[in-house]
Amino acid sequence: MQSAHLFALGAAFSWTLASIFAHHPVRMLGPLHFNRLRMIIATVILLVMIVLQGGDWHISSDLLLPIIISSLVGVVLGDYFLFVAMRRLGPRRTGVLFAANAPIAALLGWLFLEEGIGGLKIIAICLGFAGICLAVLYGKRRDLLHVWEEITPPLWLGVGAGICAAFGQAIGILILRPVMEGGADPMMTTLVRVGFAAACFCLTWPFDKRPESRLVFPSLKIAGLITANSFFGISFGVVLLLIALETGSVADVTILSSITPVLILPFVWYQTRYCPTWGAWVGAILVCVCSGLLVL
Repeated sequence: MQSAHLFALGAAFSWTLASIFAHHPVRMLGPLHFNRLRMIIATVILLVMIVLQGGDWHISSDLLLPIIISSLVGVVLGDYFLFVAMRRLGPRRTGVLFAANAPIAALLGWLFLEEGIGGLKIIAICLGFAGICLAVLYGKRRDLLHVWEEITPPLWLGVGAGICAAFGQAIGILILRPVMEGGADPMMTTLVRVGFAAACFCLTWPFDKRPESRLVFPSLKIAGLITANSFFGISFGVVLLLIALETGSVADVTILSSITPVLILPFVWYQTRYCPTWGAWVGAILVCVCSGLLVL
């Protein structure tokens, strides 16, 4: 296995932890204010990480525009829809839907970057979509009332938000691929993306009239959960992903970094005290098989 694959798997585990930490605060604050706070915290975390690392603060001016576009599509829009889905569907189903960014990225990489996509990868993409459908439609026990498994109707709205988030992530990664190949520093690139997203979300603050947005942090617990989500979801996890993109293809890196539906099942089992249903396991396994076939 190449080092890029290991970094991509590390990003997947990091994002699994981030999704677990996000569920409670996003339900309390709403996706817009939650993203606003997590982007601000993530920007501070990244600044500290770069200072401690003694990193290079320079970034080529000709790379700024694609990084900003990637941030707008993949972070501002993508993350907003991601947490709209999580608020309505819970972390497990949202993770499965978000995994659709992997086959989408593989197809986009084939269309726009001329990355090969043979018969095996087509089969892998079909298996991935089948796994997503199984996990969403047949992934819940009828006797399970845990908040992680609740669905806020209508179902199509949460599913649509999850698919939009997957498209945003896939397009954002596609735009970043040439940037990382060009030698951009992963941590500085992440700082620019997150800093731009934080600025966009802050610009909406004066127009956000919901009561939840008036409180910066309702409690220390919420502040801790958002900070943990910011570190694992935006700072550390994204840096691992960008390191993987330096040498790995868009399809391979995105698929391996999208196995969170599998990684999250043991956490769901522990939290709810119920074993996930056959639909959840089979769907997650199909997503894993999809990942393996694409790497092969």
